[in-house]
Amino acid sequence: MQQNRLSASQIGLICAIAACPVLMAIVPWDFGPDMTRSRYIVRSFSLTPTLIQLIVICIGMQNGLSIASAWRGLPQITQFALPLLAALCMIPWFMGAEDPGRIPMAIIVFLVHIIFTLFLFELLSRFSEAQRAFLAKCIASGVAAYCAVWAVSLFFYLPKDEGWVVLVPGVTNVRGLGFFVVAGFFMALAALPENKATSFFSKNYVLPFLLAFIACLLGFWTGSRGSIFAIVVALGLLILFAPRHWKPILLCGGLVLALTALVSLALPIPNPAYGIIRFAPPTGDGADVSSGRVAMWLEAIPKILERPIFGWGLDQFQLIQFASFRGYRQPHNVVLQSLISTGFIGSALLAVAVLPVVRRARLQTGSLVRISALGMIATICIFAMYDAALYYNYPLMMLAVATALAFAPVRPQPARDRSG
Repeated sequence: MQQNRLSASQIGLICAIAACPVLMAIVPWDFGPDMTRSRYIVRSFSLTPTLIQLIVICIGMQNGLSIASAWRGLPQITQFALPLLAALCMIPWFMGAEDPGRIPMAIIVFLVHIIFTLFLFELLSRFSEAQRAFLAKCIASGVAAYCAVWAVSLFFYLPKDEGWVVLVPGVTNVRGLGFFVVAGFFMALAALPENKATSFFSKNYVLPFLLAFIACLLGFWTGSRGSIFAIVVALGLLILFAPRHWKPILLCGGLVLALTALVSLALPIPNPAYGIIRFAPPTGDGADVSSGRVAMWLEAIPKILERPIFGWGLDQFQLIQFASFRGYRQPHNVVLQSLISTGFIGSALLAVAVLPVVRRARLQTGSLVRISALGMIATICIFAMYDAALYYNYPLMMLAVATALAFAPVRPQPARDRSG
């Protein structure tokens, strides 16, 4: 699959991943005020990214990959820890979980994530650096296409009041758009020209700049301060640890952030949850900079200690009886999310499974695609410390994409692409 000309498999993989935001809105037909049962199930469980991951897995199998061989490529301790973790996650099923049916579904999705990541790593190793940049450009274009689809839908149905928050196509809450913002921004940066001699004002900068602009404007207009904050921190880290790429990172990324912040001031604000005004620290009596997160974390800790060994079970958080808040699907912190779902034993096993893989990773900093992908990894991890960036399927899928773009080596195709 590593040729100058894209093969059919490569085109299929690129289209599937890039189209995900648009398909998240179209597959459940997530438009208008009527919430059908099928629409609720697909959007609530975020099934579209899982479907796309299965498509990519099928593409991998068509290109000679197998689950067994991909699994054998993992560190031995990871091969041991992951199945044991999946088995331990079933224990709350027998201990009176609030909704036992959610547990096997979550385990299946978890296993799909793992297989997708392994296959994607191998498939992208057959992409040249230029082809990876094209994939990144397509992913950013997919976010821009989602914005266009949403804009068109507003001509047919204009939400009122809370509809602007909970009836956003493709996501269960407008805050979910922050994940699109992160993917669109960093994949646009990855599509910038690699040639340092290229003028910042050349035509090769126009499309990536425009795509990054659309992604950031979406973030500022919808009040997604969590995603913007994580992006700013990650950009600072990239400039600090990858100074050779400061020009595109600072000139393009920094300029886009500044311009979109200014432009967003001129846009209409349809709901108090929208707008750059949300970025200002709250004032007055009872003001809470954390938007209730600290209170949520403090209340979640005693619940963790109630079932410290195996946890409450996967995807059970919203069913636990909390005194101050109800209905939240996760505690807005990945560490607490892991502890309350799988307990201390499950969280330790997850760390044991992941750390050897992280230690094996080798980053080549010469490519802007790889550095931008690393920026997206950092952003998602930062975002996950105060939001749901490692809970929902789309950001998890984008984390796998960014990981493969950043760390997969470029190597020749071992066998002929039968799908071409």
